[in-house]
Amino acid sequence: MTRWLTIFSLTVPSSWIAVLIAMAAAYSIVRVRADKAAAGLFADAAFWFILVWKGSYILFHFGVFIRSPFSVLYYNGGTAGATLGLLSALFFLYRKKAADQDWLLTAAVSVQAVYQTAMVLLNRTGWLPGTVTIAGFLILLTAVLIKNESSAGWTLQLAVLFPVVHLFIAAMQPEGVGGFPVIATAAFSVYFILQNVLLSKAERGAHE
Repeated sequence: MTRWLTIFSLTVPSSWIAVLIAMAAAYSIVRVRADKAAAGLFADAAFWFILVWKGSYILFHFGVFIRSPFSVLYYNGGTAGATLGLLSALFFLYRKKAADQDWLLTAAVSVQAVYQTAMVLLNRTGWLPGTVTIAGFLILLTAVLIKNESSAGWTLQLAVLFPVVHLFIAAMQPEGVGGFPVIATAAFSVYFILQNVLLSKAERGAHE
């Protein structure tokens, strides 16, 4: 269950805090593992995700927004808005020709690992699902940090393993497998794998 936390005079859901912590952690990891340019692209993609996710509240709840404009500070577009935000971020990365870069997989796993860990720590989570969540994602993140840049084969295998591990963990969580985090992982993995496969075919075609 998501708790509401008070920071100074603002009361926000713990999920927002977890998202910001995850974005900051992933940015730092990409900056160290890749370079400043990659970290900048990740930051821009994260900006588009948050902008569309929050801004979609106006689209889906226009009447409420007109009556109370400041409600946009406290609410968002829900799962539909988050999905639009994810698609916007992926489209941005595609336009920047970064959709198949190894650091992108590292960033995605980092976001999920830190977000899921933060949600366990910030909310009242049972010991079993909490332990499985933290252990599972930290093991996956460690594997990605160690193996992701070793070969293209490992990168694709990790991209396949990512949603499999997430589905297993989500099955033990109260929210189950139908929440946005699982949708985001599945969508990203399909997107990332397709981009890599298409790039490989294009490269083979160029050498024939």
